[in-house]
Amino acid sequence: MKTAEEIVAADEAGAVRDFIEADPEAEGALREAASRHGADAVLHELDAIALGREGRSTDTPHLEVRLQAHPVFAGRNHAYLMVIVDDHPAFEGDPRFTRTLPDGRRYATLGAGPKDMNPIFGTLVSSVNRAWDASLLIPDTYDAEIQHPLVVSGEMTEREAVERLFEVDARYADLTDYDMIPFRWSGGYNSNGYLSGLLEVVGWSPEAPPHVPGWDKPLPGAAFTLEPPDAA
Repeated sequence: MKTAEEIVAADEAGAVRDFIEADPEAEGALREAASRHGADAVLHELDAIALGREGRSTDTPHLEVRLQAHPVFAGRNHAYLMVIVDDHPAFEGDPRFTRTLPDGRRYATLGAGPKDMNPIFGTLVSSVNRAWDASLLIPDTYDAEIQHPLVVSGEMTEREAVERLFEVDARYADLTDYDMIPFRWSGGYNSNGYLSGLLEVVGWSPEAPPHVPGWDKPLPGAAFTLEPPDAA
């Protein structure tokens, strides 16, 4: 277990919760040390923990998770997520969030699509910042901010919800058969089924965008069981 001095010196927000759980009475000393040394990420995490105790788990700056969709063919839409982090210190320098909206806020996208199509079948692969998802040039047909139920109830911070999305996405092995329009009886899934499955595994239950075939056939939770790349 790292000491308060080590956490503050590294400005390591990820170590704060474990430190407090191990020694709750040392929280005040950790905050004092972080204030003295200007450890902004540690202070931000301490504030998030305090807000959670009060039933207020909204991060500052606010993190947005937006369920979006853009047209693909024949009136059908492709759904994906846009995660907007603004200048949140937990994501400072994060290579996933190098793109910016016209107002300057940083964002990343989560979605999936086909690989090795032949001609309408292939492999369903997920990706952060897929070209079509991350592009601001393709007009959206649907755009709604969504929120995790545990954030609403004050049991989880927005940052925890966002990190969980990326963590579960990273556990997908990119090996599922792709069907452009999956039927219930077929063995394949499409990008909309991927996203609805991802959200279901993480505990979100948003209303589906319009005209998203495959959404009602979510990728099973068993598909998200790959050991993450950075696991020991």
